[in-house]
Amino acid sequence: MESTVFAIILMFLGLPLIVLSIPLTLIWGNHKRKLLEMRLRHETQGDLKLQAQIEALRADIQSLRDTSMQYDLSFETALQRVETRVQSLEAQRIANSSSLPQISHGE
Repeated sequence: MESTVFAIILMFLGLPLIVLSIPLTLIWGNHKRKLLEMRLRHETQGDLKLQAQIEALRADIQSLRDTSMQYDLSFETALQRVETRVQSLEAQRIANSSSLPQISHGE
């Protein structure tokens, strides 16, 4: 008699628990999936922001390279002009010194 009462109680309490556990398990699984999706979305957005910052840094570095190349070429051009002027002045001085009479000292 005791086992029959226990079986009836178990049936009335256990059956609803089993029936209710199925939707609760589905709800819990859905909740975990949404949490995982949110976490992945957040990480992906962080990765996208990081990627955008890296691309901006690359653009800045390229701009600095272009600017430094322009200054380098400008400096090279100015140096060539100075060398040309010095050569011209040296040539003029040599031409002027050869056209002047040579003065001898003490002969």
